[in-house]
Amino acid sequence: MNSSQATVLMLVAVNVVLMLLFPPYDSIVIGRGIPNFDAFYFVLDRQYNKIVNTDLLFLELGWVLLNGTLGWMLLRNYVVGNAMMKRRTAVILLAVVNLALILLFPPFENYASSSRFSGTHFDSFYFLFGDKWQRHIYIPLLYLEVMIVLINSGVLWLLFRDALRAPEPVEE
Repeated sequence: MNSSQATVLMLVAVNVVLMLLFPPYDSIVIGRGIPNFDAFYFVLDRQYNKIVNTDLLFLELGWVLLNGTLGWMLLRNYVVGNAMMKRRTAVILLAVVNLALILLFPPFENYASSSRFSGTHFDSFYFLFGDKWQRHIYIPLLYLEVMIVLINSGVLWLLFRDALRAPEPVEE
């Protein structure tokens, strides 16, 4: 394992720990029994009438592990002089691909939220140009996704700086 792979592994581990410490919760309205996405709460805090949204949690964990595996595999034979592109350029390209996928499959509100019969509730991720295009996009979760991708990409971009070369002595 080289230092670039160790950096990716460290960032993936931090993300997984944060996701497990602050999992997504669904609130259950008494009388209805239908769970609706509520928020991300601290796992050791007692939450009444709330359950962990395991589907969304596993989707988050799978996406982070998929990105981490891709970064791990792309960096396995990385040598500074023989690389096809710099690590920072690759981070920017992968961030753009992640942002494009986030915008192509945004979180949508459920139908009742679109009709404005009730408050806004997260339903699922659908293809933007698919048959659910008349639903409203669930903006808070979309902002959170974009912010997390930008923060992770920025941290990785800062950690992947190339070593500074020592200035050569001037001969007189």
